Amino acid sequence: MFATTIVDVVIGLTFVFFVCSLAVSGLNEFVRKLLNTRAKALWTSISRMLDESETAPQSETVTARLGSAPSRRQPRLDAGVSQHTGGLALAERLFDHPAIGRLDPARLNKPTRISYIPSTDFARALVDILTPNDAAGNKQWDRLGHEISQLPGPLRSQFQLLYEESQGNVLQFRRAIEGWFNDGMARVSSWYKKRTRVVMVGYGLLVAVLFNVSAVNVTVDLYENDVVRATVVELAATQAAQQRIEECANPTCVEDVVGSVVDTGLPVLWRTCWRDDDTSVWCGFEDGRAVAATIIGWLLTAAALSIGAAFWFALLQRAFHVRSDLARRSD
Repeated sequence: MFATTIVDVVIGLTFVFFVCSLAVSGLNEFVRKLLNTRAKALWTSISRMLDESETAPQSETVTARLGSAPSRRQPRLDAGVSQHTGGLALAERLFDHPAIGRLDPARLNKPTRISYIPSTDFARALVDILTPNDAAGNKQWDRLGHEISQLPGPLRSQFQLLYEESQGNVLQFRRAIEGWFNDGMARVSSWYKKRTRVVMVGYGLLVAVLFNVSAVNVTVDLYENDVVRATVVELAATQAAQQRIEECANPTCVEDVVGSVVDTGLPVLWRTCWRDDDTSVWCGFEDGRAVAATIIGWLLTAAALSIGAAFWFALLQRAFHVRSDLARRSD
């Protein structure tokens, strides 16, 4: 009986974390779209990868400062390597290229909103930019190696190595550029995830305080209140029965689930409680001990929500498997 109670408490707390994580994910996605952070991160990373200066780091890190992308202009595809003078200029030409520009057709002549570039499109556009045209406008593929040798700094060394390994074959070189781009984007993705984790902790703390979700207070109430615990477990069972987390990742479903959690009677949201001396205070702030428990609970909730809804969804399903095993053993 005690073991079942503990498992139910874990299920209830996991369910609360899952629901709040959905809210945090929604907030994070809204802010990302509002601030255009994905597109800015992509622009920053590509401009750094294509930085031709002698002192520029080529693949170690991406600056945490996300600058604005350039305004879109008419494509300038008739120039060779000699007419671009830095990583920023080369990145601008890349974003101007039709192979990349088609990814953002609705915002021509406005700051780009491109947040993802396939490696094949990147390589195709970059090789096309590096290869000069003749007087008739035809590509001079045999001059690609020469144009690469005109690049200054680390970028020249990297591209020359890839070109030599491709034995001068343009198609093989383009595939090598694809691999080089994918490696760079993998490092960017790692950096972006770390940066997002820090942001998610902030969003988690915001949600915890805004909705007064203290992990400590919720855990105590789940353990002491049989009715609330049973109600929460029943709600959690409905969510755990779903096959995919995407089945409740839309705003309408999140709003409904959050509302159902509030209706269970859990100590969430800002509510008025009464002290022994008949004075009213916010629930969770009755005395110094309660205040400390609430604040610690907020911090624990923020840390939990930064992990992400997918983790708590998987843990919720696993917890129900454990509960089922306990029920079978007790029969």
